[in-house]
Amino acid sequence: MLLDDTASQEAKAKFPLREARAEVFEVPGKPGVYKAVTYLRPHYQLDELTASLRLVAELPQSTRG
Repeated sequence: MLLDDTASQEAKAKFPLREARAEVFEVPGKPGVYKAVTYLRPHYQLDELTASLRLVAELPQSTRG
């Protein structure tokens, strides 16, 4: 991640994310199952359009013993 909005284009190309975080939660009533939520915000914008992505994935219980 690169938090400096005034950084060079080269630096932004090397570190394209302005902000990122991941959260993992237990799924109630499903022991060993988790939900992961990832938030990504890139530096680049298109004609006044800003983008923010949110990915939610349910992580199933491992089948290994």
